Amino acid sequence: ELRQAESPLLEDLRSVGISVNSAWDLVNTSAPYPRALPILLDHLSRSYPGAIREGIARALAIKEAKFAWPELMHLYQKEDDPRAKDGLAVALAAIADDETIGDVISLTTDLQNGPSRLLLLRALARSTDPNARQTLIGLQNDPELTNEIKVLLRCLKRERHL
Repeated sequence: ELRQAESPLLEDLRSVGISVNSAWDLVNTSAPYPRALPILLDHLSRSYPGAIREGIARALAIKEAKFAWPELMHLYQKEDDPRAKDGLAVALAAIADDETIGDVISLTTDLQNGPSRLLLLRALARSTDPNARQTLIGLQNDPELTNEIKVLLRCLKRERHL
């Protein structure tokens, strides 16, 4: 059922020379796939089942997809399916940098984004922006995030002492 639903995406990918059985194949490869990125972004906003949109979003979790930041952020904010929202969070966290960290802070502190916010925390920990660290500290009592934040803050403390 999912394979059949995903067939339009797979056809479009084949049209640019990328032959995969699923978007998840791209998630699990180390080979570059720059020609796939615009196709993935186009298909991400289509009405595929959540599992497929999660795979598409996770396939966009590479630095070369930075161009897609505004669209990925928009899709993340309006997404209702938990799997697709998690995939979008993974993509945003992967391509986030200090230029976009304000958006990550906003998304992470918005309780309406639910448990997928957990997947954005690594972008905050990676950032050199002091506001990112302050956000981690401020969220350490958030029940959905507390365990991961404690681990991240411990790691950051250790790095400072090296």
